[in-house]
Amino acid sequence: MINLLKADLRRVLKDRLLIVLGIIAVGFALVTPLLYVVLFNGVGMADDPMISGLISGKAQFFSSFSMGNNLGLIAPVLIAIILCKDFSYGTVRNKIISGKSRTAIFMSLFSVCSVVLIAVMLLHAFITLGFCLIFFDYQATAFTLSDFWYFIISLGLELLVLLFIAALLSWLCAAMKNVGLVIVLYVAISFVLVMIGSIIQVILTVLEASGGNQTAIDILNFVNRINVGNSAQYIGKGMEYSAKDLLYLTIPPIVGIFSFLGLGILKFNKKDLK
Repeated sequence: MINLLKADLRRVLKDRLLIVLGIIAVGFALVTPLLYVVLFNGVGMADDPMISGLISGKAQFFSSFSMGNNLGLIAPVLIAIILCKDFSYGTVRNKIISGKSRTAIFMSLFSVCSVVLIAVMLLHAFITLGFCLIFFDYQATAFTLSDFWYFIISLGLELLVLLFIAALLSWLCAAMKNVGLVIVLYVAISFVLVMIGSIIQVILTVLEASGGNQTAIDILNFVNRINVGNSAQYIGKGMEYSAKDLLYLTIPPIVGIFSFLGLGILKFNKKDLK
């Protein structure tokens, strides 16, 4: 398994598309803060409390991980193209012929996908944070030890979401016949998850403002909290997490990870490789 993982990781690291992905990650990390500088400083709104919360280093760092963000959509698509080359070039079939089990091959695929996705997103997020701190504060209040632990916990929650995405991508790569289907389905799934969260948030705002049915509000809140695609609305947005918050932010992605891995292994073990 270790040798298989090393070989897969080596092949991915040599792929030129990974260099393109790295350039895109750095580009977005530099351009996005500059856009905020030009947009809000240019119109004299950078000191507005609501605006400063949006453009702070903290807000920009954690928004960098969003599934609906620029790199949040592009990175998984490019990684899927890289990973699916193993299937289109017959590399997976050769691994099986050489005696590697299909389960080991799939888990190696998931591991490599996780490592590359996490590395790219961390690169993007930390460069974004560093560049933002040149122009904006990390947050409105002074940075304390409790803020440090909140940052570490939030980062761990973001990594859990990335593992969820990696498991989803691995399942799609193992289940679909070509990379085009993988890309279309991933974009569709992520778009639906993000849109559901946005639509529910609008409905909740209307219901709460008009004093709507409390049961309906509770149900919609629950659906929104278990929606992994909507986790960017909760991770890194406050100052601390309650036990209930942590349950909402950990159980759904963990269930999703194991579900996609299980489905991926079952499908890959039955897949006809030509």
